[in-house]
Parts: sequence; C-alpha cells; structure tokens
Amino acid sequence: MSPRWIALVHQLPERTRLRTPVLRGDEPACERAADALAAVPGVRKVAVRPYTGSILVDHEPTVGADVLVAEARRVLDCTRVVARGEPVPVDGEVPAFSALARKMAHAALEIDREVRRHTEGAVDLGTLAALGFVGAGMLEVATSDHLRLPPWFNLGWWAFRTFMTTERDEIQAELESR
Repeated sequence: MSPRWIALVHQLPERTRLRTPVLRGDEPACERAADALAAVPGVRKVAVRPYTGSILVDHEPTVGADVLVAEARRVLDCTRVVARGEPVPVDGEVPAFSALARKMAHAALEIDREVRRHTEGAVDLGTLAALGFVGAGMLEVATSDHLRLPPWFNLGWWAFRTFMTTERDEIQAELESR
C-alpha cells in the first residue's frame, strides 16, 4: 500500500501546488480533491494531475496554504503532512528488475567474467569498452580530417558522470546522513 502523505510543494501569493501519491491513477480521488478544494472560499481554479499526484490551486491572495493542505488532507484521508524540505516517504514496495533486465545484467557479468578469464585479469569488460570507444574516436578523426565537437547530450552526460564519479564519497556521506 502506498504511503498516505501530502506535501506543500510550493506557494505563491495566488498559486499553491500540493503533491500526494494518493492521487496517482485514481480518477475518483482526483475528482473528490478538485471538488473539495474548489469549494474553499477564494479558490478560483483547481487542476489535478493523476499521473503525478499534483494539485495546482489558483486562489485569492488571502487563501492560506494551511487551509488548502488541511482540506486536501481531510478529503484524501492522508495520515501525514510532509514539511517543506523534508524528504517524502518512500513506498517500501519497489518492484524488482524485469526479467529482461536480469537477463541482460547476467549476460554482461558472464561476458566480463570471460574477458577477465581469457586475459588473466589484465582487462575487464569496462576497460575493453573504453578502449573500443577511444579506438573508434581515433578512427573517426583519422578518416575525417577534422576533430568535431561532440553533441551537447554527450557533453552533458560526460559532465554528469564525471561529477558523480569524482564526488562519489561526498554524495554517499550526504545520503547516509539523512
């Protein structure tokens, strides 16, 4: 069962966004929430997104977020209000990898094991793949007479991956401190 929490995502003078997993895929709950919040004095418009569990409320500046949160919590029977900045509860029921993902991971591990076995531990699959990419890049430069700039998405991915690799210890420490 999904956790029954609601969070105030953001609030501006005439606009408030709430989020709750209770709404995800539940059209009747979305309609109940929209009707209840639309009945709050000063509310002009309510938009509920069942895919994300998000509620966007346009309202008069005098309508407080606490009133909207309380009403949504009441009508959706949420047991907890998540404070700003607090991480949202995670549902303990995380689906396992798909059968295809397990087979692909198993195949990659077997190929890696065979590469290490045949090279007596001198090379693994990751090193072989990296050398292959370097070789393909050098071949492209040699055959095209110029060095092209990589596409933006490659540069973005490399920047992200480099950050995640070099900051691994700090990221892990931050996650463990929560």
